[in-house]
Amino acid sequence: MFFSESLRMPWKFIEIGEGFYGKPWSAEQRRVLFSWMNKMNLTIYMYAPKDDCKHRVFWRDLYSVEEAENLTSLIDYALEENVTFVYAISPGLDMSFSSAKDIAFLKRKLDQVATFGCKAFALLFDDIDPELGEADKSVFQSFAYAQVSVANELYEHLGLPKCLFCPTEYCAARAQPNVLSSEYLTTIGSKLLPGIEIMWTGPKVVSKKISIQSLEEVTKALKRPPIIWDNIHANDYDPRRLFLGPYDGRSPEIIPYIKGVLTNPNCEFETNFVACHTLSQWCKSNAGGVKKDIIAVERLSPVASDIKLEADSDFSSDDDIPTKFDLRYQPKQALKIAINEWLQEFSVLRLPPKTVPPPMLQTCNSVVKTCTTITATTNSFVGTSNNFDSNMAELDNASFIQPMMNPVNSLVDVAVPDSASAALDTEPMECVPESAANSPLGIPNNHSTESLMQVEMSDKGSDSSDCGVCLLTREDIHLLVDLFYLPFEHGSRGVEMLQDFSWLRSNAPCIHTSKTRKQDQMVVKWFETAKKFEESVDGVIQMMDRLFRIPNKALLNDLFPYIWDLKGVIQLSCAFVKWMGSARIPFHTMCHMRSPVTWYTSAYREAFMSGDQEPWVFRGGLQAEFQRVLPIEAAQDLFFMKPPEVVAEKKYNFRPYVGSDEPHVYQICLMTCDDGMDGTEVFPENPMLIGDRLVGGLATLSPEYCFVVEDEDGLCGYALASLDALTLHNKSEVSWTPAMREKYPKPVKDEMSPADEVILSFHNEQPLVPESIHKRYPSVLRLDVVPSRREDLAVSKRLLACVLSALKASGSIGVHCELNVGDKYMMDFYAKLGFFPIGGPDCISEEIVYCGRVI
Repeated sequence: MFFSESLRMPWKFIEIGEGFYGKPWSAEQRRVLFSWMNKMNLTIYMYAPKDDCKHRVFWRDLYSVEEAENLTSLIDYALEENVTFVYAISPGLDMSFSSAKDIAFLKRKLDQVATFGCKAFALLFDDIDPELGEADKSVFQSFAYAQVSVANELYEHLGLPKCLFCPTEYCAARAQPNVLSSEYLTTIGSKLLPGIEIMWTGPKVVSKKISIQSLEEVTKALKRPPIIWDNIHANDYDPRRLFLGPYDGRSPEIIPYIKGVLTNPNCEFETNFVACHTLSQWCKSNAGGVKKDIIAVERLSPVASDIKLEADSDFSSDDDIPTKFDLRYQPKQALKIAINEWLQEFSVLRLPPKTVPPPMLQTCNSVVKTCTTITATTNSFVGTSNNFDSNMAELDNASFIQPMMNPVNSLVDVAVPDSASAALDTEPMECVPESAANSPLGIPNNHSTESLMQVEMSDKGSDSSDCGVCLLTREDIHLLVDLFYLPFEHGSRGVEMLQDFSWLRSNAPCIHTSKTRKQDQMVVKWFETAKKFEESVDGVIQMMDRLFRIPNKALLNDLFPYIWDLKGVIQLSCAFVKWMGSARIPFHTMCHMRSPVTWYTSAYREAFMSGDQEPWVFRGGLQAEFQRVLPIEAAQDLFFMKPPEVVAEKKYNFRPYVGSDEPHVYQICLMTCDDGMDGTEVFPENPMLIGDRLVGGLATLSPEYCFVVEDEDGLCGYALASLDALTLHNKSEVSWTPAMREKYPKPVKDEMSPADEVILSFHNEQPLVPESIHKRYPSVLRLDVVPSRREDLAVSKRLLACVLSALKASGSIGVHCELNVGDKYMMDFYAKLGFFPIGGPDCISEEIVYCGRVI
């Protein structure tokens, strides 16, 4: 089919590409996106979800009637919002380029999509095995010739439509041996028909900066300016990172050297507002495509001089000064403008999609070949500063790990389970302003006085929204963005917290060594910094708590896994700071904790921010940076946890144990002593007895290694430990055990009750921990959580992380616990926390099972 010239779109465009790995967006989300794009003057949307089954894995299969109707509706809706719909297909996983049958499949598929009203297409050959199959080697000179042959044939078959092409070498880092000498890129550039535009991600897969020089180089190789397929906000390579910062690292001066920008955003749809908005601002700042040399001349004019005098206080250098070409894009200023707009989105009543894409396992008839697996070097920073450079050199060779999931069908949705729907339907409805309720998309009129959030256009953080259930400020949103900023940069407030935490850990020994604590300025500074850090953590948690009350539950749903993860890590960090401030242990043992690969280390920080490595080398985002400062950074099982499936506001506080906690600890012990269940009926006359036996000695003789967790109802768990089990035993023999023998006289009965047997255990000889266990797992621990909170394993894991951090900081290498042989449930519980049964000839007992884990 042929398209008239009047239908051709201008190729100096801004584009949004749904081209990530992971769960595709829903039809409802794409419609909201088109509305955003229309308002922001973003012109083109590319449909390319990697895990949509008929885009990539089952690319040969035609769309069903229902799928066709839904895709047609989507294309029509895009057109109504002045957005051009580009349909992309990725056949490279298993295509035979010389197969007439496969070529026919491709033509048939794209012909079908063209009948839906689609007038633009993309052919993607990214992230595939770069080697030709045996059948293709006899037909084509190279992989590039094979791809060009298919692309040109399809382009001509479709009537020369607007068409995009993604090469396999789609960035400078993947060009072999380099951009200008790459035989692959040279062939693509010279043989691909000139009407086909080529996509390019820049120097790297995720490029920190894209320069004019690099664009001139790739333009020379490709014989045409590239379209930048920008991954600066893509987060599909790291399940713990989200990018809410502004479009950055690309001067508007590159606009004349490219055909357009296609941004590949976060997987979580609702989190992409700032990315889209700031990209739009970036393009408008040089909408005329003015080149750098013209800009330089213009800046010498009297007009520019006048502007400079008026703007000296706003711009830090001559490069920041605007000209009549409006080249004044500043990322931080653009972020402020975007947040002003995004704040209104928090007020919109929008629920998470009530339908989800069904998995496609047996429903498609294509056969997928096994592809070469791309592996990556794990991000394990170990060793001393001497081998830091070698570690980084190894990590620099790391390749992108493609996220794995079952292919899904994003054009046909199925209903979510009733329980999940019920959870969504219980959200407050009275907060919806009339303007939002009457909007088909639930988007309030920005000019309506009834808008849920009355946003003044000042930069003050005091303005807020208040609909009776929430109070969210612009400052809250700035803080949220700072915590999840950009791939090569953490936000300023996140960095400030991280630096404070790193400084506190490194300087904690001063508390223990100071003889005149109140007069020691270093100690004073330490506690002032600790107070500041704790207040910062409280501020973050309060902001997150306010997020739970926003009407836009779809946005909350997308943010929740990330704020849940970060909240847990900073709470753990805060508990560790409080513990360090106690100065009750010899802090000289903390010297081994000074790792060369924390944010406090300039070499690590510079490597992270340089952009020389791909961002997946530094996995985990800001929460991983806090994790590395903790002494148990290697205990990955205590940090990588699946967030709750249902968004719920659960407030927990982890802190060191204090003496007033004792009765609550005893009560929890009683509620969990019967193999994790309530033992109140077992000890009706002596409710304190089991606490005296299991936890009293630890809490009394080793309080410095004890932590508790509390929720809205009070204490709900504890982790009590002693640095050295033998030392604890010796102390108990001197004080605790004699006190218990006096408190509980030895029973003299023929038939013993459970309480009598516990009392008798005080009067018997107290067993020593076996030598083999003490050598490998010298510390001892008891951890219990009330049954109603035990199902959330994250509570127990974070509580365990608190006590393990304290033990590791004091030099421990392992910890063990003692369980009764019949405690099957508790054995399973401890197994989930990384403990395993310890064997050995001296560990055999008819009554006790020892379980341990390395710290």
